[in-house]
Amino acid sequence: MTPKIKHLILELCKNQDWAWKSHIESVVKHSKELAKKLGADEEVCEISAWLHDIKKLKGEKENHHIHGSEEAEKILKELNFNEDKIKQIKHCILTHSSDKTYPPKSKEAKILASADALSHFDDFLTFTYHVYKIRNMSLSGGRNKLINKYNTAWNKLMPEAKEMVREKYKAIKLILNV
Repeated sequence: MTPKIKHLILELCKNQDWAWKSHIESVVKHSKELAKKLGADEEVCEISAWLHDIKKLKGEKENHHIHGSEEAEKILKELNFNEDKIKQIKHCILTHSSDKTYPPKSKEAKILASADALSHFDDFLTFTYHVYKIRNMSLSGGRNKLINKYNTAWNKLMPEAKEMVREKYKAIKLILNV
């Protein structure tokens, strides 16, 4: 993994209001852990994790997975990555969101999608703060938003990832009175 990619992303995180650095680092940590556990290409998983939300970090939320895969291709070509690695990383980024048009097919893509969802279980308080303080939602509206977020994240996880956060998911459901 090239330090240039990590540096680029961490520089983009500095200009954000939200807890992007924590999110990205969590996705990287979980991607590497799952890659080792499942015998996946660790480099593809790690680079995909660093780059998966690059367009969100640049202010583009809509179709960030589509545009992010294109942005990643440009960056990786500039860094002289081989075409096969670029193709694999693009697929991971394109398929990491919950967009059913682009389901993850490779082991590495499934790992990135799961790692992205796993990161939400690391940041329960951040999401709670965001819902109630930043978005100023009502108690019931915020609760419903959090329930939906964590159910969506849970359903996105591969079985191996579910085992990693089963207890956290149970605790979050208990707190949300589900």
